[in-house]
Amino acid sequence: MSKTLKTLFAAAALAATTLASATPIVGIANLTIGQVIVRNGSVDWNNDPTNIDPPPNGANITTGDFRVINTRTGSFLTGTPQLSLGTIRDMADPAILPGDTGNAFPLGTVTNVHNFLTFAAQPNWIFDATYLVPGYLGISPFVLTQQGTNVGVTMTIYGTACDDLNLSGTCNAGDDITKWTGIFSAQFTNTTVAEIAATILGGGALGNNTWSATIEATALPEPTSVALVGLALAGVGFVSRRRQAK
Repeated sequence: MSKTLKTLFAAAALAATTLASATPIVGIANLTIGQVIVRNGSVDWNNDPTNIDPPPNGANITTGDFRVINTRTGSFLTGTPQLSLGTIRDMADPAILPGDTGNAFPLGTVTNVHNFLTFAAQPNWIFDATYLVPGYLGISPFVLTQQGTNVGVTMTIYGTACDDLNLSGTCNAGDDITKWTGIFSAQFTNTTVAEIAATILGGGALGNNTWSATIEATALPEPTSVALVGLALAGVGFVSRRRQAK
C-alpha cells in the first residue's frame, strides 16, 4: 500500500473515530402544550395574560410551558431528573405585529430565535429555531386539513440544537450541532377549512385549544469528516483503476 493511500486511510479512520465519539442531541420527543391562543400574527402558547394582542409589553420575551410525554427516543429518553418539562417561546410575525419585538418570528425567512425550546432537566441544551415554514396561501404558517367535521391545523418549524458543553450560550462546532424539526398541531371540532381560514386571515383568534408537538432531532454530518472519508474512498478507487490498467 502506498504512503499516500495509508495517509488517506488514517485520515478516514480519524474522522470515523471523531464521529463515533460525538454526543449530539438526537431522537424524537412528543410534547403536549397547554391552552393556546392562535392568530395569524402570533401564537400565545399558554394564553399568558401578559402577552395578548396588541402586546402590552412588546419588547419582552414571553414563553409558554410544555410537558414531554412518554413517547420519546434517543437523547430525549435520558436525564436525571427525567426529562419532562420545558418552555417554548411565544411567536409574533413582525410584519403583522411590529410592536411585539420580543417574540419576533418572521414567516418564511431564515432567522434565529434563540432558546425557542428549553428543557428543565437539561439546562445546557440549546434549541434555536431558524425557519417558520409558510402554510395557507403562503401568508400564514398554518396548514389546514379537513378531517370529517373537524379541521386539523399544523405548523412546521426547523431549527438547530446542541448540548452547550463549553457554556458559551450559543451552539458552536465543539458542541455537536444537530438539526431539529417540530410539527405543531391541534384539532378544531365542528368547523371547516373555510371557516378557520376566514378567522385567521381576518385577524381573529382560533381561541383556546390544546396543542401538541413532535420534535425530531437528527445528526448533521461533519463537512471535514465527510470530505476526508470521500477522499479516502476516491484514493481506493484510483489505486484499483491503476492496478486494473496494469
